[in-house]
Amino acid sequence: MMDSSVTRRQFYVLYSAIVVCASASYFVSAQAPTLTVLSREGRKPIPIAAINNQEYIAVDDINAAFGTTSREDRLAGGLTITARGQSIVLTADQNVVSVAGRLASLPAAVLRRDNRWLVPVDFLPRALSTALATRIDYRRGVRLLIVGDMRVPRVVARLDAGTTNVAVTFEVTPNTEAKVSAQAGRLVVQFDADALELSIPLLPQQNFVTGIAPGDTPNTVALTLGPRYATHRVITTQADAGSGRLTIDLLPATTEAAPTPAPSPAPDTRLVIPTQGPSTGLRTVVIDPGHGGEELGTQGAKGTLEKEVTLSVARRLRTLIESRLGLKVFLTRDDDRTMSLDERSAFANNHHADVFLSVHANSAVRPSLRGAEVYYLTVERADAEARKRADESSTTLPALGGGTRAIDLILWETAQARYLEQSAALAGFVEQALAARVEMSPRAVQQAPFRVLVGANMPAALVEIGYLSNADQETQLTTPAYQEQLAQALLDALIRFRELLEP
Repeated sequence: MMDSSVTRRQFYVLYSAIVVCASASYFVSAQAPTLTVLSREGRKPIPIAAINNQEYIAVDDINAAFGTTSREDRLAGGLTITARGQSIVLTADQNVVSVAGRLASLPAAVLRRDNRWLVPVDFLPRALSTALATRIDYRRGVRLLIVGDMRVPRVVARLDAGTTNVAVTFEVTPNTEAKVSAQAGRLVVQFDADALELSIPLLPQQNFVTGIAPGDTPNTVALTLGPRYATHRVITTQADAGSGRLTIDLLPATTEAAPTPAPSPAPDTRLVIPTQGPSTGLRTVVIDPGHGGEELGTQGAKGTLEKEVTLSVARRLRTLIESRLGLKVFLTRDDDRTMSLDERSAFANNHHADVFLSVHANSAVRPSLRGAEVYYLTVERADAEARKRADESSTTLPALGGGTRAIDLILWETAQARYLEQSAALAGFVEQALAARVEMSPRAVQQAPFRVLVGANMPAALVEIGYLSNADQETQLTTPAYQEQLAQALLDALIRFRELLEP
């Protein structure tokens, strides 16, 4: 059974999950068309039938792939599919289906042929996704179905050959962090993703790179180097609001490569270098899943761990932000590791985040307490004097080519001070968005001296998504449907906050 739960890490087998989508001249398949289902459990092919210019999939194949069941009512001419206790009712020759009592339209009619029920492929994201309470993303161009909170950016490679160099460019949508490492006879590009939808062109005649292919892991691309290659330089740019561009310039030994910038010094535990004052746009979001590693966080009566719930919600939110808004999103941790509070806010500072959201689950002595809560830094930790010091602190550093330049530096304890008003607005948007989807605590928005917010040099808020000490809420917080509602609410809040920053 397909399961989008991010806690089932033992099924994270994706070596064959990179989808290579090349031009027609590069890849031609003589086999019948298939749909590739990609999840954290792995990769499964499902056959597709082309009928009346529409692509159909058999309900029997859906049952086998997703663990659903179906029952036919021949007298009524209908079929009921059961998915996680939810019913989907289909009627032959109709393009409208009922999902748990709600109607969903399809691009073509449901068919019953040769004792088999067939549905358009769009049935999966439009109807089955709702019943399973699981995100299903259909990439029609490459017949790829992504199930769950998988991050699969589209990566289009291009090669431009010059007389003295070759440039290999990767257009990445949504924009995704990547790094290039040199290995024996090749360069490996590793993307911050689960898998790649990779498009590779035909290579023109040249002696710098002899091949571009999927790497050894699902999130890498390997460049096999030719005899003229001697060195390289990497350039990253923002192609547009939702895409990034990574260019690898391959150079011969006779060409001077641009000097490699000196590595940045390790972040000081007391100082941060601020951005240009209050945020004026939303391009990068850092999400902080609370606790991790040896820090379990709070624990419910049934054994639910805060560190696991917060990571699951953070991953869902990252997927929504990347797919809906096209922003750069980083998690302070994407696995079960221990991080200090200062390391978390330092991570956001180092990634030049425009927003920092720390996600936690609550606990109380009284088991009746329940509901989500939102916090931003208390005034006592960001008072007027602190804000004044944050605005006035500066130092002078030598500049390249002679002379000096002024650099603003602020104490760690006053980093959040200049963003207090924006943080309050962010917390208000989060509270309103959560209240529209989930139950809130009687004290929905509060101020508190949370250490993780103190050093954040951008608008920041901490979200308590519910009480694990409440039996009902513990059950809720473990369900994919409830986690998806939380992620959707936080996405809605970020959309409103972006409108505030970019009027």
